[in-house]
Amino acid sequence: MLRTSDVMAAKIAVQLQVVGEDDARSLLRAIDGGQPGGDFVNLAAARFRLDPRLVETVRHRAALYEHVREEAVYLRLIERALGIGRSSVATLLAQLEAQAHRRRLGDALVRAGRLSAEKDKELLRQARASIQQDDGRILDRYRQEDFAGVKKPLIRGSTLDPSDFKISTLFRSKETRALVDQIDLQALREEARRAAAERDAARGEPAAPAPAPASEPAAPAPDERAPLSGMEQVSRLKRIADYTVVEVLGVGGMGAVFLGQKDGRGEYCAIKVMLNQAAGKTEMGRFRREIALMRQIDHPNVLALLDSGETPEGLTYLVVPALAGKELRAHLEAAGGAGLALPFAIKVFKQVLEGLAAAHARHIVHRDLKPENIFVRAGGEEEVKIMDFGLARLGDDVDQGGQEDCFRSDAGEVVGSPAYIAPESITNDAIDARTDIYSLGIILFEMLTGKLPLESETAQGYLGQHLVCPPLTLAEAQPDRRWPQAAEDLVARMMGKTKDERPATCAEVLEAFKAVVVPLLRMDASSKEVPTIAPIEVAAAQAAAAQPRPEPARWGFKGLMGRLLRRD
Repeated sequence: MLRTSDVMAAKIAVQLQVVGEDDARSLLRAIDGGQPGGDFVNLAAARFRLDPRLVETVRHRAALYEHVREEAVYLRLIERALGIGRSSVATLLAQLEAQAHRRRLGDALVRAGRLSAEKDKELLRQARASIQQDDGRILDRYRQEDFAGVKKPLIRGSTLDPSDFKISTLFRSKETRALVDQIDLQALREEARRAAAERDAARGEPAAPAPAPASEPAAPAPDERAPLSGMEQVSRLKRIADYTVVEVLGVGGMGAVFLGQKDGRGEYCAIKVMLNQAAGKTEMGRFRREIALMRQIDHPNVLALLDSGETPEGLTYLVVPALAGKELRAHLEAAGGAGLALPFAIKVFKQVLEGLAAAHARHIVHRDLKPENIFVRAGGEEEVKIMDFGLARLGDDVDQGGQEDCFRSDAGEVVGSPAYIAPESITNDAIDARTDIYSLGIILFEMLTGKLPLESETAQGYLGQHLVCPPLTLAEAQPDRRWPQAAEDLVARMMGKTKDERPATCAEVLEAFKAVVVPLLRMDASSKEVPTIAPIEVAAAQAAAAQPRPEPARWGFKGLMGRLLRRD
């Protein structure tokens, strides 16, 4: 019987050039057809008389991948069970990866007293059940493509050294990967300082001052004996062209986002900088395309481009208005998985539709719509801005072979946001406005219910689901509410597997949505119970409401970071 572990072992064997792609596919077909003889590694060793050392290497890497995959799913369950934040998750990952995953996360948490042994066993059972469920979808996808996916590397740009098998690289978001990298970098710096202090002590020299705690945002003092890296230089910029840097908002592997002011005065702006030598040709092409496409869109619900250029130091930059508020993702997280308040969701969705329609009118397809790229400004007006056109392209560019496909990496892997990708982006077919409408249908579903219509623990699992699995209905996601049939029909049409099943334009979606608004609000009103409140509680609530509680301004930059956090 074919298992996912056989497919992963085949990918590893091909990437290590232990067996050829055609031979690996032939063996997988044979196993899938019921050929006896054991798993992929056993059959390959017998058929091709492989060196035992190579067999051992493939087995070890396959087992390591399965272990890390199980740990990744377990970690997702732990996040929910213990309610730990992203920074705590990153710290756990950094500790595990420093030990090359020789210890189970559950074992470490039980020893630390943060988890009972019974709870650990239950979560491990859930993790394995989730993996088993996902395995069927993964195998179906490989069968559909006749196992052609074995030619794609398991880990891009890697020699499959054991140290490359990391949860944060294989299964976690780019934001978490960046946090882990930051923790690792700090650990290396501290280790270097300790070594230097020991050398100085041996020479009788005074010890260097202790580094700042990890929680402090200030950058550590540079080591004068080593040149600063490109990104360290960028993070310390005081001026970019005509703009004075006020604050560093975020730093990634290829660039950074700053809060700035033109000539040091006036309105605040956000400056997105790409470090040319770190980005490479492909990423620089995407960044320049983003600038060119942003110039073409003028709409209040699309983030405006104020300026762009290139500095003599080799920094390409764009300037946009600084936004105070939150990404839509933060609003969804604050709702705790229950969905957004319907009046708020309706207002946000309508503005996203209008901004998207303006982009489509210029034949621009965003291709990476997700809650992180939709910003809701503070101030009570809920003004929405669509951000990050780094993966956008002209929708009438249907000659797929005629230009670089910015939705795939150089290795041919699909890039972007797996939970929101349209099927045609996965299969590299022609895209148009309906590609964005698919992603927006998923966002609408998530705003209404607090859940995704398709769920997977892995990026590859999402891709298979988008291609073949039917999405949840609103009623399945939230069975305690009586959803209007018109709302069910609209989200189902927007998430059609083929473009022909979906509405053709944002205007068509908006027209259908108008017919949904009133039934949704009626459903919302009828589902709310009016609690009985004592008069003293009413008085206390009124007094509390009278006290101003301004939310501190929070500059939005995560959507601007886009692909600066990761190189594909």
